[in-house]
Amino acid sequence: MPRNDKSTNGKLSGVETALRRAGLRAREIAAKTGTPLVIYSEGKVKKLRIPRSVARSS
Repeated sequence: MPRNDKSTNGKLSGVETALRRAGLRAREIAAKTGTPLVIYSEGKVKKLRIPRSVARSS
């Protein structure tokens, strides 16, 4: 499917922003709760510990 397909671009216009926001929120929650953040990178599932200093002050 071509990247400049107008019907696709219209439906997906906010997806990248939403995914970035969701990733940031997941990191914040992991930092606040001390749980690992699970990611898929380089063909492997990895668990990352996020320092509490990354969490935003609420």
